[in-house]
Amino acid sequence: MTRSRSLPILLRHGGYWLLVYAALWVLLSGATGLLFGLICALAATGLSLWLGLPPLGLRLLYLPRFLLFFFYETLLGAWDVAKRAFHPQLPLDPAWVTYPFTCANPRVRLVLSAMVGLMPGTLATHGDDATLYLHILDQRQDWRTPVARMETHLARLLGGTLA
Repeated sequence: MTRSRSLPILLRHGGYWLLVYAALWVLLSGATGLLFGLICALAATGLSLWLGLPPLGLRLLYLPRFLLFFFYETLLGAWDVAKRAFHPQLPLDPAWVTYPFTCANPRVRLVLSAMVGLMPGTLATHGDDATLYLHILDQRQDWRTPVARMETHLARLLGGTLA
């Protein structure tokens, strides 16, 4: 799986992945266990280089819009779930549904499947080359528009094109 690359490219990619994994460790651990975190970040960086993973190539210009969208949709979804929890007479109509991908970028598809699961009331179970399979809390509500908007935001952020 390793590819022969020049030393400057390996250093640049290695520095990128080390920074990403170290930042994730600090964020997730609350800056505790830094020595263990450094060892884990170095191991993850080595694995990323061995697998030949290129940097993500985030378009930081689109990050604020994506974060605003995601937090807004998360709050709306959490409010809906809370209403249903405290008012059991509110109907639930769960269903298995499919969402056809409009972006061919595999990173967009992967991140979309993970992020949709963080929005209350929606869970991505799996996907194939063309479709994301979801379980939703209420099929009478418009679930498709927020998922499509999230895919659009992710395509802008991660550099994909929509069909």
